[in-house]
Amino acid sequence: MKFPFRPKLLDVVIFIAGIVAIAFIALSVYSGSGDTLYAQITGASGEWLEPLGTDKDVEVQGPLGITHVHIANGTVAITDSPCENKLCIAMGAISARNQWVACLPNNVFVRIGGQTSEKGALDAASF
Repeated sequence: MKFPFRPKLLDVVIFIAGIVAIAFIALSVYSGSGDTLYAQITGASGEWLEPLGTDKDVEVQGPLGITHVHIANGTVAITDSPCENKLCIAMGAISARNQWVACLPNNVFVRIGGQTSEKGALDAASF
């Protein structure tokens, strides 16, 4: 049986390069490198991305004044805000991916993003 296509040296090199590129991309995407969670803080004055592993206080300027966001011990919370009802402070600290807390009157939104290696955690498909 005769094959109509005879691969040349450049065909083999391109095929091997493609296989190596696919393997590299798959390893970099699917390698579980542990928790890389961060706090994404959005306000009228800008946006901040802060890792949850560090302790930090962020002051976010909004239309009503300054909202204080506190990051410590892997959690993030709004500790002070100029809004009237203080519901954002009452929401407490958040620590899991995709949780959020917001001060709507002052246009401040805090969300936890990133990757987690936690097996069995709730996600959008669980609901």
